Amino acid sequence: MKRLRKNPSSIYLLASSIGNLALLNSSFLSRIFLPNFILDPSSTSLVWCKLRQYIGHFSSLGSLLCTAWAMMDQYLSTSSNARLRQFSTVQAARCLVSLTFFLSFLHSLPLIIYNQINISKTTNISSCSLSNSVIYRNYITYFVTPFLLGIIPTFIMIVFAALAYANIKYLHQRQMRTQVQQQLTQMVSAQAFFVLIGMIAYTTQTIYNLLTMSTPKNALRQPDENVALTITGVLSYTGYVFNFYIYMVVSPSLRKQFKQLIKKFLYYLTCHIIVTNRTAPVHIIYNN
Repeated sequence: MKRLRKNPSSIYLLASSIGNLALLNSSFLSRIFLPNFILDPSSTSLVWCKLRQYIGHFSSLGSLLCTAWAMMDQYLSTSSNARLRQFSTVQAARCLVSLTFFLSFLHSLPLIIYNQINISKTTNISSCSLSNSVIYRNYITYFVTPFLLGIIPTFIMIVFAALAYANIKYLHQRQMRTQVQQQLTQMVSAQAFFVLIGMIAYTTQTIYNLLTMSTPKNALRQPDENVALTITGVLSYTGYVFNFYIYMVVSPSLRKQFKQLIKKFLYYLTCHIIVTNRTAPVHIIYNN
């Protein structure tokens, strides 16, 4: 575990996991549970409306890019070129992670300004959505969603995955890879695979919606498209949700560490219950 902490890829994965937690708590849980309730806090509270969109956006962008950087680091660390391997350092990883989340933080700031609670003129139902800026709304619709949150991270992951695979094949033939490097490669590759599944599905659906935006749709086609959008929207969270299970499956050392942690917790819990049961209340002791 100490060797994992000193590896640049583990820093990217840790940063990605932190971003995933922020995204799941702000966006994914509300996407699942809130439709089952009449009251949606984001449509009644202006503060939550702005924060939910803001946190979800910058955390998803930061998490995606950190996953892409982890794939890039695998290529650098497995390269036979000594100059390229010099870029795979813990210090470089920390700087790139900090810069990524800082830029994501700044890039998402307009969402706090332009997100408002709007009331539909046709249904008279309030919802949290962008307003007051057609230019920024088009920027989100035509660039951020399909490209910044879809095509660009996907392209980076695919390119560096192919390059890393070529490097790994060469190193495997020469038996130059350590067990830690192998586990990290498996963890990064598995996470990138699940992220790609969600991103490809969601990006395809988003591009389709943009291309057919001006196309007349009948009463049967619209519900089908809404169902497809909901399914792909949930699939887009695949890479954010399954990280823990991915790491447990592909990494024996993490499984061992997790089992030890569970044993320590159960031991502490058992000892605490025994001590509590053996301790009598003060008034009972005095009465006796």
